[in-house]
This record gives sequence, structure tokens and C-alpha cells, in this order.
Amino acid sequence: MRRKSCAIVIAALAVAVGAAKTAAADQGVVASASGGYSFSGPLLTGFIEVHPFAWNVQILTDGSVHGHFQYTQIRDGVELMVSGSLTCATIVGNQVWTGGVIENSSRESLIGLDMWFQAQDNAEPGSGTARDMSSTVGAAVAPAAQQYCDDAPVVRFPFLIEQGNVQVRAG
Repeated sequence: MRRKSCAIVIAALAVAVGAAKTAAADQGVVASASGGYSFSGPLLTGFIEVHPFAWNVQILTDGSVHGHFQYTQIRDGVELMVSGSLTCATIVGNQVWTGGVIENSSRESLIGLDMWFQAQDNAEPGSGTARDMSSTVGAAVAPAAQQYCDDAPVVRFPFLIEQGNVQVRAG
């Protein structure tokens, strides 16, 4: 059932991204990135499953950034959902660092915190080359998201995407 839900979210994201591309053409988008995917694996002393992770972000000609994210993880049997707006992004080649604000969460103490993550577009699914990569979501008080976008650090906990795709379009 969870895989079916992930597929539905990924399909909905694809429709939203298509609409965003059309609107973006009118707003002067210089770079954009999007993802709809799942991954799992060991993390520190536990195990994490992320699905769905759906997001899109656009950098406009005036330097402003617009986007949204929805992230659901199960870590050692405990589910966490966060969603909100993306407000900063750095895109270099096939990699994106982005951050924003948690506006909704299954854990009330996270609402209002900054969040961030990074992803890498390595190839199209099924191409036989390296799979796309993503980090999990981090959270802290402001200005943590903007600092993450500005610093564009090396990923600390990379996960290869098991199902879905990342698209990075640098300007």
C-alpha cells in the first residue's frame, strides 16, 4: 500500500511540476529542480525509510526562490511528516541544495523551524548509470536554511534513490 501511495504522490508531483514549468516560463526561471522519490537504509544507529519525498524549487531572474516540499519518513518504526515552502536554493551542475520553512508537521515542535536537504540528478531511471542521490531533511532555527544554501556543503548522509527521480535544470 505504501508503494502505491508513493506512486500516486510522484504522479501528482509530475503534474504539478509540468504546471510549474509553464508558469515559470512566464516568470523568468533561471534554474529549477524537482523530485518525487523514496529511499531507505541505515542512519546512525537506526534504520530510515523515506517515502514519499516530493518537492520542487525554482530560482527566478530576480533572485527569489519559490517551491514546496512534502517529506515523510519512518525511522525505527516512528513516522514523521513535514511539509512547507522552499525559500532558498543553490544549483551547481547536477546538484541542488535547498531550504525553507516547515509549515506543517506530525511533530508540532518542528513547525516554524528552517529545513534543508540536497539532491543530485545522476541519470534517468533505468539508464544503467549511477542512481540519483538525496539526503534526509535537517531542521533548526533560522537562518539555518539560508546558511545551508549559501554553504552548499558536502552531503553527510547520502542515500541512493530506490524509486522515483530527481531533475535538476541549471541555468
